[in-house]
Amino acid sequence: MKPFQVYLDPRDRALLERLAKTTGLSRAEAVREAIRRWVAELAGEDDPLLGLIGGLDNPDVPRDLSTRHDVYAVREVARRRVAERKVPRRPTGKG
Repeated sequence: MKPFQVYLDPRDRALLERLAKTTGLSRAEAVREAIRRWVAELAGEDDPLLGLIGGLDNPDVPRDLSTRHDVYAVREVARRRVAERKVPRRPTGKG
């Protein structure tokens, strides 16, 4: 990350402080999250790629996703195919 300086008036600074305290985020992370949400909101449904902003911050996303994306994609396709093959059993009428 690279540093970026922002000047805030007292009101905005107080809002940022309250947001950080309420969410438990650092001020910097609160600003980053606000930017991501604002961009996603402005993008709306027009650009699905912008909707992915911040999505990779999820701790469930593998850290090696950028280098092993094909492995994960193949695994997901295989998982879906197996799920599609599972056909509910029909009642046999015996009972």
